[in-house]
Amino acid sequence: MHDSFLMQNISSAVKEICNRNNLKRVSNIEISVDHSSHITEENLLDHLRDLNSQVVDNNTKVKVNYEDMEELMAIIRKVEGDKI
Repeated sequence: MHDSFLMQNISSAVKEICNRNNLKRVSNIEISVDHSSHITEENLLDHLRDLNSQVVDNNTKVKVNYEDMEELMAIIRKVEGDKI
């Protein structure tokens, strides 16, 4: 349940990053989460496609790194894409 809130926050942050940097399509996203997180590359991509379909699609590559960090925390390491 808590991971769904984290994914929602990641989705909002990706949207903000895209708006701030004039990205029209995201090609790569890399994030870090705690080892205990249930976030996977597949479920995060599905979530991002559902909520950010204007910039995230089936061609977007998602990389999830598992690190020692606080639970319910994520660090967006990289967002790459095409500019408007």
